[in-house]
Amino acid sequence: MFKKILLATDGSEASEAAVASAFSLAREYELVLQVITVVDIYGAYYATPESIRFLWQEGQSLLDKLVQRAAEVEVTIETHLLETDVGGKHISDILLAEIARQQADLIILGSHGRRGITKFLMGSVALAICQSAPCSVFIARN
Repeated sequence: MFKKILLATDGSEASEAAVASAFSLAREYELVLQVITVVDIYGAYYATPESIRFLWQEGQSLLDKLVQRAAEVEVTIETHLLETDVGGKHISDILLAEIARQQADLIILGSHGRRGITKFLMGSVALAICQSAPCSVFIARN
């Protein structure tokens, strides 16, 4: 059914269920799982170059850990470290572009489950992906 699955993760507790689900589906369908994390440079607009470098290192560290976990459960993954920019592209914009570029059949991501004013102020990557993705969307909840 699925030929290309993307997993978007930020290393948060909310995305842990997405990782488990994505690994399971990739194993079931015998696919190479595409794992994406986005470094939020846009959100760190006033950050120093050192802070931005730290964000990149944290993103790469997350991907490295996922490579190790995938090997332990015999899932093959390819990792992609992407970034937002100061031009106004948000994480959801970057993910939507990557979904289109890779012609994914499914994207899997977690949701923090924010409600009310918190959701309004912080936005929702999961909601934006659900509304605009050109493929199926799997939202995993803890």
